[in-house]
Amino acid sequence: MSIKQGDYLKELRIQNHLSQEKLGEQLGLSRQSISKWEQGYAMPDTENLLKLSELYGVSVDTILKCGETEEADSKEASDNDEAKAENTASDDKPETKIIFIEKQEHKEPKTHKKRGWFFISYPIWMVALYAVIGSCFGVRGWITGWLVLLTIPLFYTGIIAFEKKKPVIFCYPVFVTLVYLILGFFANLWHPMWILFLTIPIFYIICVTIKIK
Repeated sequence: MSIKQGDYLKELRIQNHLSQEKLGEQLGLSRQSISKWEQGYAMPDTENLLKLSELYGVSVDTILKCGETEEADSKEASDNDEAKAENTASDDKPETKIIFIEKQEHKEPKTHKKRGWFFISYPIWMVALYAVIGSCFGVRGWITGWLVLLTIPLFYTGIIAFEKKKPVIFCYPVFVTLVYLILGFFANLWHPMWILFLTIPIFYIICVTIKIK
């Protein structure tokens, strides 16, 4: 017999207001036998277990399991009572339903802007123009005429920047390069006009500032 079982037998005896001597008298045993049970040195036989069960009003199984069965039954009963109380309370409360209505955003279909034939064929026109300049002006035309090809990115980025109202799209560095080369080739202003390149960061700073505002 374990010490835990002995403690439980002692607890039952005290709850029933019995001393070891009185319990021994009722069972026909000595006080020393009761003491051995409660100290865990000995185990009541089947007959005495039945007598203890009758005397204390608990089952033999409860005595052997040190009251665990009784506690489990009590806890289960308490849990069932609480569950019933919760169910009753929930039945009394009116049921509230929350309905979420998903709002569908109306998106306008994207329309692709139709471009004219000149927009599509602009690079071809510039190549043809370069060939004409080269043929008409000879070596000088071939050397300087290629500048018209730089207008291709300017043409497209300029139109798109205007349509979207976003100046930052415009290929400003190419524009500065084109102006610088024209002034250099035709006016020999290579030295002072290099300052135009300093306007490139200023252009983008202004674009970013406008966008933030």
